[in-house]
Amino acid sequence: MTILWSKTARSDLRALRKFIARDSIFQADRMVARIIERVEKTALHPGAGHAVHEYPETPLREIHEPPYRIIYECDGTTLHVVARVHFKQQHRG
Repeated sequence: MTILWSKTARSDLRALRKFIARDSIFQADRMVARIIERVEKTALHPGAGHAVHEYPETPLREIHEPPYRIIYECDGTTLHVVARVHFKQQHRG
């Protein structure tokens, strides 16, 4: 399955890395790698995520890589990563 990261999701990941790197480049790289690995594993089983509680009527799903939620949608051949959101935030479409 192909994985496509939206412009927002790519920007979220870069911002996350930059934020964590202020304290530790190692930890920043580690968290980004964990998120990417989680997305890659999800591409093998895209139905494993659950509905996004803010938008239960949409095809959006989410997986968790604490303390983050990864919001995605799958069309059968491509997993579209929409955003990366901290657990304390709500996804704002």
